[in-house]
Amino acid sequence: MLRTTIHAAIAYQLMLTIAVPQSAAAQATPNGSRGSIAVEADAISFFIGGYSGILNLSLNNGLLVAFGSGSYDVPSFLLEGDANYDRAKWKARSTSVQVLRVGYRFNGPMKNGPVLAGIVLNQNWKLNSAALGGETTFRPLSVGLSGGYYLHIGKHFYLYPTVAYTNNTVISGEPVVSGTKYTVQKFAPNGSLHAGWEWSFGR
Repeated sequence: MLRTTIHAAIAYQLMLTIAVPQSAAAQATPNGSRGSIAVEADAISFFIGGYSGILNLSLNNGLLVAFGSGSYDVPSFLLEGDANYDRAKWKARSTSVQVLRVGYRFNGPMKNGPVLAGIVLNQNWKLNSAALGGETTFRPLSVGLSGGYYLHIGKHFYLYPTVAYTNNTVISGEPVVSGTKYTVQKFAPNGSLHAGWEWSFGR
């Protein structure tokens, strides 16, 4: 039921991202710049024992390219859905994650508005189970679609809530501890709340 609800929320967010009218740009003052550069972070990561840093380039033609890295403790509610959780009582940490996001910013740089993008996440996980007396490391690669919305508070500061739906493949290592497997979902949603500071350039 929880997974169905999350999937419905993802679908709604993506539809909203595409459907938001271009008139939303009227709330932001055109600045005549060629683009913007921003530094941002996934605020949620700091509340789950991690950190995040992202560099974001937006051009006036709508192209957005962002690259970042970070680390975080995997929330327990994500692990509890595994078929072997009751036996293993999994604990996990993404010891490093690199994120590449390339997409289209509908209203351009320095403005409120929706974004639709492709996203790639390269992670390294450490999975352990005190109940099973062991741990393992493995590397999942996730590729999918991301939708979000820029909301400026003042000229430079913004919030950027975003959701994604990805295809996930373990490309090295094994999510197995003492013969008990943790199942990496083939398809899964995820979400984040970015906060950043944006500067225009090339007037």
